Amino acid sequence: MVGLWLRAGLTAAVILAAGAAAAQTPVIHTGERCASCGMEILRYPGPKGVIVMPDGTQKAFCSARALACELTKAGDVKGTYVHDAGKTGWTHPDDAAMIDARSAWYVYGSEMKAVMGPSLAPFADKAAAEKFQAEKGGKLLSAEELTAQVLGCRAHN
Repeated sequence: MVGLWLRAGLTAAVILAAGAAAAQTPVIHTGERCASCGMEILRYPGPKGVIVMPDGTQKAFCSARALACELTKAGDVKGTYVHDAGKTGWTHPDDAAMIDARSAWYVYGSEMKAVMGPSLAPFADKAAAEKFQAEKGGKLLSAEELTAQVLGCRAHN
């Protein structure tokens, strides 16, 4: 009988843990507008981003660059996520390919079309970022190097 209760408890723990992990993955919804510029996010190509606030609410952005500009002035945040350009398509990025924005590598100013200025392509893997840079141009940057000055952030960002 104890074994049955133990198995039931472990099963419940696994289900709860899976649900918690899924709840932490940010999703950008159809019709959602950019927290920076107000544009409809999913109408435009390129990697996008989400900031999760301490209260659990999220702010979504039309581009990784818009998110990065917001982070240069943001206070306390719970999480930051961007699409991994090495794992998802450019035209319609898949939210399942979101990665931690603060540990990503970036290629800034490649030939890829972006919204609201030069493109910023995030990658979980530095080698993938270097390969993208060699093929598409741009400058390789770490997350720490993404300053408002480097990105050319404007007042509305």
